[in-house]
Amino acid sequence: MPDILDNLTEAQLEAVTHMEGPMLVVAGAGSGKTRVVTRRIAHLISRGVWPSQVLAMTFTNKAAREMVERVEALTGERPPWVGTFHSACARLLRRDLEKLEDGRTGQFTIYDDDDQLSVIKLCMKEANLNQHDVAPAAVRGRISRAKCALQDPETLAGDSGWHSNQMVNVYAAYERRLRELNAVDFDDLLLLVVRLLEGNAALRDVYHSRFRFLLVDEYQDTNRLQYLLMRLLTGPAQNVHVTGDPDQSIYSWRGAEYRNIMEFRHDFPAAKVVRLEQNYRSTQLILAVANELISFNTTRIEKELFTENDLGVPARVVKLAGDREEAEWVVERVMELRLEGTSLRDQAVFYRTNAQSRPLEDQLLRAGIPYQLIGGTRFYQRKEVKDVIAHLQLLVNPRDAVALHRVAGCRAAGVGAKSIEAILAQSAADGVAPMDLLADPDFRRRYRGRCSAKLAEFAEWCRALRAIPGSPVGDCVEAVVEHSGLLPLYEEREDRDPSAGDRMDNLRAMVDRACEYQQEHPEATLEALLQEVALVSDVDTHDPESECLSLMTLHACKGLEFPYVFVVGVEEGYLPHLNSRDNPDAVEEERRLLYVGITRSRQAVCLTHAVTRFLWDGVQQRVPSRFLKELPNTQVERLNLAGNARRWSTW
Repeated sequence: MPDILDNLTEAQLEAVTHMEGPMLVVAGAGSGKTRVVTRRIAHLISRGVWPSQVLAMTFTNKAAREMVERVEALTGERPPWVGTFHSACARLLRRDLEKLEDGRTGQFTIYDDDDQLSVIKLCMKEANLNQHDVAPAAVRGRISRAKCALQDPETLAGDSGWHSNQMVNVYAAYERRLRELNAVDFDDLLLLVVRLLEGNAALRDVYHSRFRFLLVDEYQDTNRLQYLLMRLLTGPAQNVHVTGDPDQSIYSWRGAEYRNIMEFRHDFPAAKVVRLEQNYRSTQLILAVANELISFNTTRIEKELFTENDLGVPARVVKLAGDREEAEWVVERVMELRLEGTSLRDQAVFYRTNAQSRPLEDQLLRAGIPYQLIGGTRFYQRKEVKDVIAHLQLLVNPRDAVALHRVAGCRAAGVGAKSIEAILAQSAADGVAPMDLLADPDFRRRYRGRCSAKLAEFAEWCRALRAIPGSPVGDCVEAVVEHSGLLPLYEEREDRDPSAGDRMDNLRAMVDRACEYQQEHPEATLEALLQEVALVSDVDTHDPESECLSLMTLHACKGLEFPYVFVVGVEEGYLPHLNSRDNPDAVEEERRLLYVGITRSRQAVCLTHAVTRFLWDGVQQRVPSRFLKELPNTQVERLNLAGNARRWSTW
């Protein structure tokens, strides 16, 4: 085994070897944060702490997997409680959700955004809330913010900020339906654990004994629920270690509270504070630009990134005539770098909003350059894959009416929504799960409605689905795909549907992924596979081995790094975003967003802006971002290519 304390700086060593009591590690971009967290876990294990006594929570599956692999390489042990906030909470709920006594069991389904919208639309219809007046996605957002603030429907009654009592009624109906469906949404995974621990001192004591050491990564991105979760899981010994960087706090729009990290020392006055300021990723000139930019923010924990890396080349700010010219120039430069020996996977283009990718995608398609769009339609969100997942959800959770509707809808079985609603009505009246009613061998006699031949056939099909063993998970998924009839369905459509071939490939890929998961986790249950599928994030979709250019928003680039980075559209209205113009705190977050983009780069970074841009209301004159004026002239090369000059071949 390698020595756990090898090749650590003095600051890293101080953080890794800290044992008892709270600690805050202020970890600058590229400063070896993951190394410190994993070495600390390994050091605890080497000092006699059981791997199962360490609970480490981060934000992405990618980061969690990397931590587990590194700890295993250092100690030979695979710590079982290293994962994302949501995956850790899902595991806790599988064990203890029934203690809440709200009707849900440990076989719950985790609903994604689309599933949530299906339930919300039904609740809006019942509350006579017109979707033209209030968009269901807006209702979902309001409910999410309420849950993050620990506001239930009862506390919001009469709140004028909630638009109307109709909206509160939708929230109440939504919560009721989730309980009936034995389902939770992403916010519930955190909220229900918080409620469990707040209301059950004995259970808190159990977890304090089970998890002697708590580590929280990316603490600057935690929301109110995650903060409360940290406080509730921290035992009397206060062995809590949080790592983060206030300069990289960029998620307030999804509830992250910047003050959590700023006030950690107030929450834990005895906390040791360690600053990691040496950067191992970027060149000196890139860091000089990043340091100068972020110094304009007033609310931060002071630190100054430095590096022993090469000086590097100056950052570039390039002015172009329009958005089309900007896209052409970036693509041309990508091709030149490729000809010079830089692979496409070592280059990335960032932008502030998803809509900005369109001109870039147009030019890349014309040039025949392969690219991956991070934050686009995820594999597990594709229709045919979601159809398979719905089948699997019914195996685990027979009360999942959303999955039942989807399964019936993707089959040409002659069983429509009205038939399913009748099944749901009777199952509710009888106090049984809908799938239990359908799969009953005596269904024809038990069903009080008109049992058509098609419905009887569907009930037989449901009974056969229920008979498929849930493990091994790879075999289960393969059998479910075969039983679903989806592959033959798309084979029939292949001649007239250009996407049918891709859909069949995706179904086979789902089976391959399940078999791979089975190899990685031989004892894993179907619930565990579905949990992992439900909690995949945008960053997890990035394939660093794929020979293609990466396109993504600045928010999505967090946690990634590339030798060459382009940030396009650095203009007022985009960066800082139009919504932040009258809010000094929001402008500071936009500055942090650009700081994050710049510090993803290892060798060179280029920021572009256009004089005009074609937007929905026509051609618009653009103004360079105020942030460009804050970059140090001595470390930045500024080029005006808005005229006839189009080429620039040195970097």
